Amino acid sequence: MGTDERLGLVGKSKAILEERLSLMAPARRLRLAESERELVRRFGAGGRVRILDAGCGDGLLTLAMAARRRTWSLLGVDLRADMLEGARRRATARRLGNVEFREADLEQAVPGADFDAVLATECLSEIPDDLRALRVMVAALRPGGVLLVQVPDRDWRPVLPGSSGTWREQVRQGYTAEGLATALREAGLEAISVRPTYRSLAAAAQEVRDRIKDSGLLLRLVAFPFLAAATRLEYHGLTFGRANALIATGSKPQRLS
Repeated sequence: MGTDERLGLVGKSKAILEERLSLMAPARRLRLAESERELVRRFGAGGRVRILDAGCGDGLLTLAMAARRRTWSLLGVDLRADMLEGARRRATARRLGNVEFREADLEQAVPGADFDAVLATECLSEIPDDLRALRVMVAALRPGGVLLVQVPDRDWRPVLPGSSGTWREQVRQGYTAEGLATALREAGLEAISVRPTYRSLAAAAQEVRDRIKDSGLLLRLVAFPFLAAATRLEYHGLTFGRANALIATGSKPQRLS
């Protein structure tokens, strides 16, 4: 192997590692795990399921789910064309034929319909007209399909001194459980469930990650076991402190016979 080939391989390996570290951010990893658990509970691990990932951003969650569940078909949509292009390149590099990405405004319409599930795990608090966006998502569901939403709790607070008191790109601080349930009901859903998530341990781990995310690769690798452990403990309910986020589900009514 020549020098250029070795350098290319090193560069590619580093890029993959950087992407994995980004995906492993505690808040993001927890959203992926909780969303996947809910979908498996409803549809099974090996079934054929059509999923819309609304506000997918860089598509890392969409891609991770597509890689883990090859029988699922995923469409990621977002307004940011540059992020979507990066997501498409990653999908091609990984030879993922069960995922695609398209540009869409969630306050207007989304491509496709009759999805089994719509995920809104990173976007609702960033959308000015969130109720309109929820109605667009519900319209994209098949009858009986499920919408899964994860949002910041309105009264959340950072855990560590000096951490930011706002979420990225937010247009509102968050939601109460009652307010979120009402919004889902007004959007046309039934069988609504809202529960707390993302307690102090996972939140503290995320804040640590935010502080070191621009540091050298070695420091981030050293911190990784703690960040991953915090996510696993939260996922299994072995955590403590106040909830900083809410996860909610609701079903689209079946057609009247």
